[in-house]
Amino acid sequence: MRILSKYVLREFFRMFAVALTAFVLLFMLGDFIEKVDEYMSHSASAWTVVRYMLYRLPNTIFLMTPIAVLLATLMSIGMLSKNGEVLAMKSSGIPLYRIVAPVFTVAVALSLVIFWANDTVIPYCNMKAEFIKNVYIEKKPAIPVIKHDRIWFRGPKGEIINIGLVEFKGDMPVCRGVTFYELDSSFGLARRLDAKQMVWSGDKWVLEKGVSYDFRDPHGMKMARFDSLPVDIPEKPADFRQVRRFSEEMTFSELLAYISRLKAEGYSPVKYEVDLHGKVSFTLANIIMVIVAIPFSLKTSRSGGMAIGVGICIAIAISYWLLYSFSISLGHAGRFPPIFAAWVANLIFGFSGLYLFVHTDR
Repeated sequence: MRILSKYVLREFFRMFAVALTAFVLLFMLGDFIEKVDEYMSHSASAWTVVRYMLYRLPNTIFLMTPIAVLLATLMSIGMLSKNGEVLAMKSSGIPLYRIVAPVFTVAVALSLVIFWANDTVIPYCNMKAEFIKNVYIEKKPAIPVIKHDRIWFRGPKGEIINIGLVEFKGDMPVCRGVTFYELDSSFGLARRLDAKQMVWSGDKWVLEKGVSYDFRDPHGMKMARFDSLPVDIPEKPADFRQVRRFSEEMTFSELLAYISRLKAEGYSPVKYEVDLHGKVSFTLANIIMVIVAIPFSLKTSRSGGMAIGVGICIAIAISYWLLYSFSISLGHAGRFPPIFAAWVANLIFGFSGLYLFVHTDR
């Protein structure tokens, strides 16, 4: 049986290496062609573009691995079936599930490796790629703190500003839990402004729903509440986009902690809960692709060759990606529960593949 497993795996890995290399190169080429005008308009150096693409490479591999697994399974098992080797194995008393067990084991191992990479290497590389894009390609000014929470910076008049959390509605930042510390000439606290949030309104920042504490009156502190209060700081909404951390730039534990903090501070974490479940569900797509591909590989081997196998691969991959993206979008909008939004594609394709596998094996 070890000889059989080695033989099946040799065919699978040969196809997988070719498929993954081809898909990654095509994806990166397409991404480069799409952004080449942007690189040229910002006069980005060749080395900067290469660095950006290298940092994007791990995420590209992460995205392309399920498609490569799908095509490798279709082609390797399909070729074995077309050459009569699957029939010979089954005639020798080897069940179909045992024939494909090595491929399934590899898919499980790939999912584990990708989950580890998606929690360590990929978030770091995504963050570095985003930084290179913002600072070295688009020539935006680098700000000293690249974080999504607990931001400190100095205002134009020497005031100290603390932002508890930056969220984004579309492309516009909403700063939550904002505090202004205004200092006098002797660096004593002259006034403090606490606001629930700070938003961009027209051409200026406005503090909303806050309290002002004035310490300059010799008779004591004066407190006053306000619904809105314009403030003068030089930062524009675009400056805060470097502060933004997308879910793919956070590890699993960071995203979980971020969700806990959003809940504790009364903000909606639905989008990030969907992305948290998605980090797990998409890594298992490799296993789902094997389950779906095996029945199709046995059928296409009887009705056609490589062209049909590639066509089926593309159709399955597009169908899965459309369903996955659609459900994730509905989850972000709050129409689907987060766990359902992230797992519905896997459930539909997984059960469909198992059904086809059981009926194929009869």
